Amino acid sequence: MSSTTAQSLSRATTATFEELALLFPELDLSAEQAAAPLDVAVSVEFRGPLTGRLVVRASQCILPAIAANMLGAEESKQAPLQRDALGEVGNVICGHVLPLIAGSDKLFNLAAPLVVDGGELPHRDDDEPAARVQIGVEDGRVETVLYLFDTQAAAA
Repeated sequence: MSSTTAQSLSRATTATFEELALLFPELDLSAEQAAAPLDVAVSVEFRGPLTGRLVVRASQCILPAIAANMLGAEESKQAPLQRDALGEVGNVICGHVLPLIAGSDKLFNLAAPLVVDGGELPHRDDDEPAARVQIGVEDGRVETVLYLFDTQAAAA
């Protein structure tokens, strides 16, 4: 795992939570945050100069605050809006990190976010993360994982 890639993912994750979700991520998790379950996940697949997937796993307890802040409304109790907000967070993190690691002149195609309850997404046994970041948010936590696939090996 490249430290530059991990730093880029950390920067993209924290900036997205600060600027889009209007929440202040903590790099040093409290005991409560570290113990919070990662029980919802979103995956954003991308293709371009790099091919891969960005996965954002989060504690369900922070979704109402994310949705409310993004919508500029009172705390949202509607699960579909909360899931959509997390999907948009995944899209934005992906859109921020790819230019940081591939170059700002590169173009990528992003698939629609796939949100899964339970926090676990299907994966291949050989999926090895290129970078992983964990932050504390409110009373929960978020884990962002970037997978880069070797498309040349897959085509062979």
